[in-house]
Amino acid sequence: MNKLIKQSKTQIQLITQDWEGDDKIIIEGHYDRKISSFFEAEDKNVQFQNLHKLIVKWSVLCGVKPLPLDEEIRLFVEYIAEHFYRLSLLEIDNAFNLATSGTLNVNAEHYQSFNVIYISKIINAYKDYKGKFILEYQELIEKTEEKEPTEEERHELMLNAILDGFDKYKEEKYYNDFGYITYDFLDKLEVIQLDTPTKNQILQEARVKCEMEIKERGQKESDFQEKQKISTLLREVMTNESGGHPEIVRVCKNLGLVRFYDIILENNLSLNELILKSFDN
Repeated sequence: MNKLIKQSKTQIQLITQDWEGDDKIIIEGHYDRKISSFFEAEDKNVQFQNLHKLIVKWSVLCGVKPLPLDEEIRLFVEYIAEHFYRLSLLEIDNAFNLATSGTLNVNAEHYQSFNVIYISKIINAYKDYKGKFILEYQELIEKTEEKEPTEEERHELMLNAILDGFDKYKEEKYYNDFGYITYDFLDKLEVIQLDTPTKNQILQEARVKCEMEIKERGQKESDFQEKQKISTLLREVMTNESGGHPEIVRVCKNLGLVRFYDIILENNLSLNELILKSFDN
């Protein structure tokens, strides 16, 4: 449940039959098994060994001398698993293949220093490069398939959107006005765990923020009737003692998601692994 919607190889071949070889492999890699699926899998050791072999392969092909020690390779494996868990092994292989062939917009020269900075540079360049091919493929999918996604597909799309949103939060630390949607989804999975003091603090912050948002909305509104409705809403929020008003609840969930994400980052946890554990439970 932690990977993108699986596309069959036959379906990919039919849609990309006129594409160049490398372009097809990009699509296959995008829909291939993700590294994130290794952590709780029965073949966990085998898959991480495959990643280990992949790094050794490109150390050799890149001409790094001397080759990294086995202990160093294991550190590279851990680094890739932590930072690029949403990619597949095929995509890691593609990244180095396209970078060293001069296809990617990146200098693939390692200067005899095969390290995490070099690895990240290669993989991030690949992530930027593959985007246009994924969009083109998805557009073709939409043209060839007009059917509604299944419940399982919707579920997987939501999970992917949440993981993407969390990755973005790690970089920008932003307040999401629609965070309550993610909060409800994770709360239903029993992933979000906030203690009572934290919830009480969030409620107090939500009251203040909610009132400010409504006041700002009223200041921007020019229609008299709408201003009256906003004024009534403000009074309802200000006189609500329980904190159960829908507007307050919405802001509580938005702030709660932010606090939950901060807890994950402060404790060096993995949202992906927390979600996987919720399925096991």
